[in-house]
Amino acid sequence: MNMDKVTIAGLIVPDEPIYAILTLVSGIFWTIVYIDIIYRGFKDKACGMPLMVLGLNWSWEFIFAFMGEPFFHEGSFFCVTEQTMVQRGVDAVWFLFDCVILYLKFKYGREEFNHSLPGFGKKMFIPYVLFILFVSFQAVWFISMELEDHQGAYAAYQQNIFISSLYIPMLLRRGNTDGQSMIIAISKCLGTLAPDVMGAVVLLKAYHVPWQKFVLMETMPYMKLLIGSCLLFDLVYIITLYRAFKKEGKNPWTRKPLPGYVQDPEDSHRWVPEAVLVDGYVPADYENYSDTFMSKFMVARNKNDNK
Repeated sequence: MNMDKVTIAGLIVPDEPIYAILTLVSGIFWTIVYIDIIYRGFKDKACGMPLMVLGLNWSWEFIFAFMGEPFFHEGSFFCVTEQTMVQRGVDAVWFLFDCVILYLKFKYGREEFNHSLPGFGKKMFIPYVLFILFVSFQAVWFISMELEDHQGAYAAYQQNIFISSLYIPMLLRRGNTDGQSMIIAISKCLGTLAPDVMGAVVLLKAYHVPWQKFVLMETMPYMKLLIGSCLLFDLVYIITLYRAFKKEGKNPWTRKPLPGYVQDPEDSHRWVPEAVLVDGYVPADYENYSDTFMSKFMVARNKNDNK
């Protein structure tokens, strides 16, 4: 295969097992991401996907699942996708997942936005969500048509930048780990990395690009920029989320309180060592605390009473 003027959208993926396996790996990890976001969303009463990411995902999956034959005839401005029916079926399933996540955003996202911008969540939240969905849909649709990218490669790679980068400010802005998990963070990273690896394998194996040329920025520089940036953002998010769980006094992998930790009376998201609360306030539901902690608390309170 000739490398002259090959673009991201123009890469031809051979019909070989290695590429099918990498596609399957990506699909499995992203399915895990969707399922866990939905599970944690209902459990924590929070949407674990940034709004812009949700808008882009929702749009991409609808466009490449349904905007093609037999719904729209070939040559129509509304006929975008030329993906295989199998891939379109996967896109359709992911679109249904996105619809559930969108419901979580409408149900629980208002409070988060109102916390960041008091008054905004009550008055403008729904119009703002609809505006993001509208702009995202137009962006994915128009870039795919203008670049004649009927596989959705350009849009997918570019929106991965938003997916990878926006989780970090969401975590910092929210101030807690509600709706998030290490499973989501790591699966998201691996689900994005698998097609990146596939692109590299296609260039090296199918297009016979030498390693010496492959590592140079002149070989598909934009794709390398997107891949490298996504991986960096994903790793930063994984580390930041891990540290956030530890700060909350939770096991990052099970989300359960660390041994010897009790719930902070002033912040339901945090768990602190029992010793920290010995001289502090204990809520009325003291039965939730261990006998060891309560005995220490009673000793400390008696000392304070005798002063």
